[in-house]
Amino acid sequence: MIQPQHQDSAHVTAAADRVPLGIKFGYASGGMAYNLMINGVGTLAQFVLTLALGVNPAMVGMALAIPRFLDAFADPVIGGISDNFQSRYGRRKPFMVLGGIGAGLTFALLWMMPRGWSGNAYFWWFILISIVFFLFASLFGIPWSALGFSLTPDYDERTRLMTFNSFWCSVALLTLPWLYAATQLPVFTDTLQGAKWVGIVMGICMTALALVSAFKCHERVVPKTEREKPPTVMHQVGSTLKNRPFLILSIVVFLMCVGVFSTSSLTPYIAIYHIYGGAEKPASILLGWGGTAWQAGSLAFVFIVGAAGVRLGKKPALVLFLACSVVGCLLKWVCYSPAHPYLFLIPSLFLALGFCALWTLTSSMMADVCDLLELETGMRNEATLGAIYAWIMKLGTTLAFTLSGFILNATGFDIALGATQPARTVFLMRVLDLGLPTVTISAAILLIYFYPITEARARTIREELEKRRGTLAEAN
Repeated sequence: MIQPQHQDSAHVTAAADRVPLGIKFGYASGGMAYNLMINGVGTLAQFVLTLALGVNPAMVGMALAIPRFLDAFADPVIGGISDNFQSRYGRRKPFMVLGGIGAGLTFALLWMMPRGWSGNAYFWWFILISIVFFLFASLFGIPWSALGFSLTPDYDERTRLMTFNSFWCSVALLTLPWLYAATQLPVFTDTLQGAKWVGIVMGICMTALALVSAFKCHERVVPKTEREKPPTVMHQVGSTLKNRPFLILSIVVFLMCVGVFSTSSLTPYIAIYHIYGGAEKPASILLGWGGTAWQAGSLAFVFIVGAAGVRLGKKPALVLFLACSVVGCLLKWVCYSPAHPYLFLIPSLFLALGFCALWTLTSSMMADVCDLLELETGMRNEATLGAIYAWIMKLGTTLAFTLSGFILNATGFDIALGATQPARTVFLMRVLDLGLPTVTISAAILLIYFYPITEARARTIREELEKRRGTLAEAN
């Protein structure tokens, strides 16, 4: 059993290390924008492409996976350029402004698909515009995440900052479960017209939130090691990939993404064909409430997660809450019930608790890893670390989206059969939806046991860094 690691119950965060409320709101605004960017596309795509336009589910999975796969390779380059960039506006703000504006415009464009095209034509439209969209999203998101790693050097204040960010991200994500339902409003002639207007509104929101973050947050500057020339991107990437704590956290997130997202495409079909016998409209409402329960649960749980991270330590708290996700997966078997449809909401709450802890605590832990990397290499490359972290996470989501369509097809699902899907198909959907995430989340929990940075170690690292920085400042 992992014991609480909080070593100094009397520790009080220094006033200079606290992040002002306005800066927290600015950072959280960027979190809302970035979460809408990376989650909005997948939320709408399976409904618009599969149900409205008749694109094969396997093709939809590939259309979601390919842009994320290509985008993942751009992330380390963006991170390296941002870390070495110099301008009167700093290393982060110019990229955040460009990325925020471009992402909003291309998200709206993504759903402007003409009528009457073939499935292949819709497939290529979606892939090509998605590639551009995710590039802009990374131009915003990588520098934004780097800001979060550097806004405070305090071990506990980092958890408070990420807790605050997670809360407001959950507020923004409350909208996503209802995007499909919004496309079904009577004011629209069909799903495609609804998707176009929903895309415009969401694009405006993404850009507005991104610009607030870009102009509200300011980078904290620390003394740098003198070098004859800036390190290459490959050197920065190599140094990061050699860091054991970084790899552990990245693989944990990878496992969570693969296990949960590869089967998330099954959940809507279980709701439609198992719980409601093929009726889409009531299933869309249930799915909306399921997503709302997830996000509302995240709102309710986020400060519990933050308090546990401070009180127990980040590592024990993460293990505890990921175990709750396993419970949520197992509950799907009894809670996905045609007799009692709204039991569907209960597993969402357990899974929400686990993912709330995952995003909140690993972000805080990554800030500690940044300090360790600086101590080991002399480089303060938050954007490169954040980029490789995002790269590994995107590889996980790419694999998940690729698998999702094939998993759905492997169950024997046939869109042409409608409500008459074979009983074996629905049974396989339910087994896979429960089993795969249970296995991968359990593996992630086991891996966390090997994460080595305790609170005491983190404070020692900070002390050593401050001594080094003081020496550098005197030398300059």
